[in-house]
Amino acid sequence: MQVSRRTKFSLAQLLTVVERPIVGVIFDKFDLDPQAVYSPENISDEITDADEQALSDLIIEVIQTNKTLRSGVSPKYKFDEQFLIFEKSLLLDGYLIEEKSIKALDPNFVGFKPIEDALIKEIDSSTLQNKASVIQSVKSSSDDFIKAQPDYNGSLTNIRIALETLVREIALERGFTTARTGNTWGPSLGYLKTNGFIDQKDESALSSVFTFISNGSHIPLGFSQAEYVRLGRNMCTSMCYFVIKTYNA
Repeated sequence: MQVSRRTKFSLAQLLTVVERPIVGVIFDKFDLDPQAVYSPENISDEITDADEQALSDLIIEVIQTNKTLRSGVSPKYKFDEQFLIFEKSLLLDGYLIEEKSIKALDPNFVGFKPIEDALIKEIDSSTLQNKASVIQSVKSSSDDFIKAQPDYNGSLTNIRIALETLVREIALERGFTTARTGNTWGPSLGYLKTNGFIDQKDESALSSVFTFISNGSHIPLGFSQAEYVRLGRNMCTSMCYFVIKTYNA
């Protein structure tokens, strides 16, 4: 099971509200340092540094025993809030919790980072002038999705802003000029095709995804709002990754 950095931190936050001796036993069970449970920072470090198998086993254990873990927490809302954030973080990574089990919603690409982690790494290593604001938009999109009172419109808006900003900034760096103010998505995207950065198929794919998530208020029959927003967000995140990976090549 491959999960994002965000999910690892969500798991660490959840375990910090559980009774420490219980967390210590669980850590020991999966060859993590049981002494780490006495510091939130050390819990986080153990989880972040754990190998994939140990982390997967730990996640499954927490899901299967969540009612037992919750029983020792007072007040209960502390556990409930953190478990909800953990659950939504897993959902963004493509894993759905059902009762005491977890199932993968997306193909598992062994050896590859979760797409959001890979995207942030590519943006951070780029020479784009405005990369900090793009990274912030990506993170804000995640935060809007997983918080206790989710802002699904905000989640889609922020990831759309990330894609729009990437396209605009790359177009400007490659010589695009415009007298227009405000939304320059279309002209910037068109310029990247004319400039040879992308081809017609790439432009069509980017434009289609941008339009898809811009219609976020219309939820197709059969989808919950969370499912639909997750789908649109993942599509846009993948397009962001395609654009910045092409730029960095």
